Amino acid sequence: MHKKLFKVLVLILIAGFLMFPGSTFAFKSVTRDQIIYDAIEFAPKELQTYLRDNLIVVRGGAHFAERHQRRSYSVDPYATETIYRQLVKDLKEGRRDEFNTAHSFGVIACFIAETISPDNYRTPSQFIPDFVSYDGYQEVGHIRSHITSLIENYRIPGRKRMQREVTDLLYNVAVNEIVDYWISAWENGGYQPGMLAGTGKKISHRIFVPEKKEADARPAL
Repeated sequence: MHKKLFKVLVLILIAGFLMFPGSTFAFKSVTRDQIIYDAIEFAPKELQTYLRDNLIVVRGGAHFAERHQRRSYSVDPYATETIYRQLVKDLKEGRRDEFNTAHSFGVIACFIAETISPDNYRTPSQFIPDFVSYDGYQEVGHIRSHITSLIENYRIPGRKRMQREVTDLLYNVAVNEIVDYWISAWENGGYQPGMLAGTGKKISHRIFVPEKKEADARPAL
């Protein structure tokens, strides 16, 4: 009875997460997908395999905010703690292969990303940097204070700033923080994450365009 009640309360909290006024969600659909792909690329091997095997469900969770978007409301960053703890609980209780577990990995990614930057950028290209760099695994400790630090260090100073160096930083931070939360939940849920990605590993989003041969560049006679 208590377990059922707890799950109902969690669902109510998640469904009613739209609490902070004044945002229309920074990460557009394409950007959200790219954040998930990049975070999975930085995930350790065993966890990476799990996330790739459940990619469609994880991606669906990452679009949680868009599906619940309402005018003048946005994600409550502090609800991240409840989602995280429920995910750890589900993993501990052997529900790794259930839909809700994989979906929660995506929802956490959504909440972390929106905590860091709730601003509305006009196009995905404004938010996807040329390169993303992995800064190494840092275990998530006290979640509420950690969320507060993300708000103070990135959300507040980065609000409504469109400079490329700012948006690149926010994107990099979002990807790295998501990986930290994923690994922490996986380990606390009783699973081995596998070999960690090397600190400094980079992902390039640049589109390679081969140089034209000199003959191709000549005007037609």
